[in-house]
Amino acid sequence: MNADDIRVALRKKYNDHRQYAIAEEVGLTTGFSHRRLDMMVLDCYNSNGFRIDGFEIKVSTSDLRRELEDPEKHIAFFDVIDYYTLAAPNGVIEPLMDIIPKKWGILIVDENGSTRYKRKPLALEDRKADKPVPRAFLASITRAIQGKQPSEQELRAAYERGRKDEKESDEWRTNYMRERVQKEADKIEKYDNLLNRLHIWRSDNIEEAIKEFEAFRNLHLSWIFERIDATINDLTALSLYLKGANNEQDEDRLV
Repeated sequence: MNADDIRVALRKKYNDHRQYAIAEEVGLTTGFSHRRLDMMVLDCYNSNGFRIDGFEIKVSTSDLRRELEDPEKHIAFFDVIDYYTLAAPNGVIEPLMDIIPKKWGILIVDENGSTRYKRKPLALEDRKADKPVPRAFLASITRAIQGKQPSEQELRAAYERGRKDEKESDEWRTNYMRERVQKEADKIEKYDNLLNRLHIWRSDNIEEAIKEFEAFRNLHLSWIFERIDATINDLTALSLYLKGANNEQDEDRLV
């Protein structure tokens, strides 16, 4: 896990933009020669006293040791922030727990990006909501926040990506609807062909034709053969009867 991973985790933790303003690499004033704190989070709610948290990111125990050996870096910010926290992966801070000041918070960042306090920070001094903020620091934190805003070029690129995505989405919807229309047209053609075939049942009503077709489909072949045999027998008997009737008529004429 690197420092950028921890920055992402902290931004995820404070992702409510209505409540929190986040600034990275913040100095006590503007310029390049001044020390910087890795991240500051300003709570914009009056009910929380406009709390300012400072975070220092550490990814190795050796880096943390150097931080503790050079207190000037973090102490310089204690006049403008209310709480100070070390943010690090699990295992980095434990070897030096005994020498870390009790007021400092310890935030553990897990591999999946989740965060948990091993020790919550205590106020560096008695907090006051009207604590003055030096104008130089205000300029520095404002610039840091502004620096993370998307540039005009980035906004334009995002706009163009959005237009491209919208165009592709429209094309997909058009192709999808075209395919659906074609499928429906194919169904109609099949229904029309079926209706023409069902005319052999001498029905102009497709519902009636379907009923007749289903009735025919459900007939047993043995029953059909029996009916055919019975019909043949009936026709044979009728033929014999007709022959007998004709013979009787001939005999009557001879008498």
